[in-house]
Amino acid sequence: MGLRESMMAVIVRHKLLANQIPKDCATPLEEWMAIKARKTLKDSAELRGIIGKNRLEEVSRKEFEEYQLFRVREQMRYAEANAPYYRNKFKDAGVRPEDIRTYDDLTKIPLTEPIDLAEKSMLFYGISATKMLREFTTSGTTGHMKSIGYSQNDLISKIDIVASALRNLGMTKKDTLHVMFPMVMAWDPSLMLVGACNILGYNSSVCAEVDVEKQLPTMRESGANYIIGIPSFIYRVTTLLSKETDLKKLGIKKIISSSEPLSESMRHLLQDAWGCKVIDVWGMTEFGLACAVECDEQNGLHTDEANMLMEIIDPETLQHVPAGEKGELVITALNAEGTVLIRYRTHDIAALIDPPCPCGCHFNKRLMKPSGRMDLQFKIGNGHKVYPVLFDEAVYISPEVVDYHMDITREGYRDVLTFEVEADSQKEELAQSIVKAVSALMPVEDGIAEDLVAEPRVKLIPPNHKGYAIKVKKIRDLRD
Repeated sequence: MGLRESMMAVIVRHKLLANQIPKDCATPLEEWMAIKARKTLKDSAELRGIIGKNRLEEVSRKEFEEYQLFRVREQMRYAEANAPYYRNKFKDAGVRPEDIRTYDDLTKIPLTEPIDLAEKSMLFYGISATKMLREFTTSGTTGHMKSIGYSQNDLISKIDIVASALRNLGMTKKDTLHVMFPMVMAWDPSLMLVGACNILGYNSSVCAEVDVEKQLPTMRESGANYIIGIPSFIYRVTTLLSKETDLKKLGIKKIISSSEPLSESMRHLLQDAWGCKVIDVWGMTEFGLACAVECDEQNGLHTDEANMLMEIIDPETLQHVPAGEKGELVITALNAEGTVLIRYRTHDIAALIDPPCPCGCHFNKRLMKPSGRMDLQFKIGNGHKVYPVLFDEAVYISPEVVDYHMDITREGYRDVLTFEVEADSQKEELAQSIVKAVSALMPVEDGIAEDLVAEPRVKLIPPNHKGYAIKVKKIRDLRD
């Protein structure tokens, strides 16, 4: 880093609440949220009056929910004053910040559709575009381009949560994080992660090469013992390198899976190959890389509730569903200055689990890993829904499998699922084991029983050692 960057790093580091987390804290991520709630309480007479306390020693779930609802009201006021989209939206709906006093009151606020953000990105800006420190453009999985703007405070908040999440995963300043995102991504999270590590004083290395053979030298030279990247890319690197290298001898402590769904079958294969835990992280460009992070229990992801309020709704009735029940994930940003998003529909199917967690967190909700997206679901047979993560569990059953794609066609009255699978082995036994595993999936099994889905077909092809495509569609529906 140059002198200017070093000075900026010192200034930002001084602002991070993560620095206030006690060194012996067993749950750094939750403690960071508690610190943020305490700071808000100190600065707000209104919140002190609602909670009935001037200080918060041990933050309870009820007190934290009051903090969240207070921030929703404050964010609504900010949006009315600064974001034209919401000024008009709230007026048309006849809803005011003062109307939101309970969790159920949130349904009074109209939902925000991703297509609106895509078509009217500038109307969501809380500050002028000239004052945005960073702007990202993403299409996610929908194909609709969206522009997301971050203010300086927004970026500091993202770095703050990354610092707390890394602490929560056991990383110290003696460790080195190897960043493994391919350069073909629409936006490069490597820049933000390496920048965050520089500010935090953590060691990092980065290799964005699609040529997987260049990854190993970079990791060895840097002494990397933590890895973060896209699971499909890490899996590809793992499969191709493990033929010649005992990956367990590299001393990797944890692998952090980000930016794509992680199937349990892929997790188990990665853990066996590297000899360490694989931790899942869920995020969106709209809200940041680390919106939710697993702990070592690997049973739900701890959510960044200090910056986001998450709801699960029935996508048909738009009403809240009970805790633990699956529905559509809806998010409100609680402290955004750049792009303001209130009750934003993610189209992810997920569930929220009430605290506590065996890891020691006592007020933070966990997000059950999203099981699919509403806009990436396909129907086969008599209306049975299928999605990529469902097939990941069946296809990644062997370390010989590198990647796959699937086409849905129709022959006569039957739907046909054809899998093209990159694999080291071209043996018929592997193909048949995949056919068997796919046929056992409930939507496929029911379709076959109804005689509306044909037996799945598998074509094995040699792996492409030099090629990799990020976020290509796993499923293509070629039916008329």
